[in-house]
Amino acid sequence: MSKEKVRTVNYRRCVAEAPGTHQGKNDFNLQSQIEAAAQKVKRPWIRAISADGTRSQFLAYLVAKQGCLCGTLVLYEKGRKVPLVDAEPDGTTWEGYVAPKDDKGKERKLQEQALYFAIRENHVAVIQTKELAIQELQDFLVWFIQSSAQLVPNWLFVLQNLPSKVAFEKLKNHPIKGIKIGKNAFSVEKVPTPESEGKKRKRYTQVVKPDPLIMALLRKLTENDDLLDDLESTTDPGSIMVEVDIRYKSRSVKSAQRVMQSIAATLGGQDGLNPEIQLDGKSKIKADELTIKDTVSVQCPDGNVSADDAMTRLSEWLIASIRSHKVLS
Repeated sequence: MSKEKVRTVNYRRCVAEAPGTHQGKNDFNLQSQIEAAAQKVKRPWIRAISADGTRSQFLAYLVAKQGCLCGTLVLYEKGRKVPLVDAEPDGTTWEGYVAPKDDKGKERKLQEQALYFAIRENHVAVIQTKELAIQELQDFLVWFIQSSAQLVPNWLFVLQNLPSKVAFEKLKNHPIKGIKIGKNAFSVEKVPTPESEGKKRKRYTQVVKPDPLIMALLRKLTENDDLLDDLESTTDPGSIMVEVDIRYKSRSVKSAQRVMQSIAATLGGQDGLNPEIQLDGKSKIKADELTIKDTVSVQCPDGNVSADDAMTRLSEWLIASIRSHKVLS
């Protein structure tokens, strides 16, 4: 029986710039460029992302749905085994590993993560994961179109985050008076220990990783490395939040919109980063209003996302959002 799970849809707009032009002042069409690259580059479309070539991104599907070009970007690593565990009759634990195989016994590669997307011209809808986020999709498309297919050389294109309609509505009657940015100074991650590298059974340790943006800011403001060392050695560094409060007065609606779009493009839509625009009259544009996102229900037979259904739901959402002007044309 197929069950459905709710997944978050993130919207981005492809913004391109040709040599000697300005962003938005050209006829770049991301959907057409991907279609042209798919005609030019022989399958399989695989991009190695590790130095030894074992870790790869794989464009597994590229199909047309409702006028959109939809696809699935998969992350996998060669040689990965499926961990097995069971209890013996005497109660002791049994552990082992086996290579992933299909129902005919042919050895396959173990899928780590999968990102799903739908593209209509320069409109992009994405269901992302922790390991395969929108930045990884952008990097793959740049590689696919420019490096592999050798199309549109010297062009720059990005999948840009945009503010929501609610944010634009709030700006109509309230000029900007300030900008606040908040982010955790450190993250705590589990990483394999050096002695377990290359082994089937890995041991993990917790590593405290400072955020580069926050650390650069604190160094500039404090010029005191001892303070940063003290922060990192606290009992719970992952709970340290750094906030930056900027006073700024917009002079017109157009200038306020430019500032908001710039903040959304550079800071909006990022996990853990909480930009906030303060307006006159105690009104605010919050972080979740500086991006366009929604949720869709996707079929998940046996607990695994159906790629075909995910792409169908994304294309439906994108077309509906364009027609209803939820995303600007």
